[in-house]
Amino acid sequence: GASKLTREDIERVFNLYDRDRNGTIENEELKGFLKDLLELVKKDYDAQDLEEFQEAILRGCDFNKDGKINKKELTMILLALAKHSQEDDVK
Repeated sequence: GASKLTREDIERVFNLYDRDRNGTIENEELKGFLKDLLELVKKDYDAQDLEEFQEAILRGCDFNKDGKINKKELTMILLALAKHSQEDDVK
């Protein structure tokens, strides 16, 4: 069955990466988050892949355009990924 993303899941992921507890995932925290995400979808990637991935994520999900990911934005990213991975299961 489809695994549902709960508020707890989102909290857990957010707290994992928001190391300084300032309410956003930014700078090195963001890089760590994106590296982990990229590894899920692409096994061998390089610095340029990471750069492009970061730009795409921020362009698509950084609604207030501050270059950081807040909890609401993280929720959108995780929901999009969950949906994407469920579609892969169908094929």
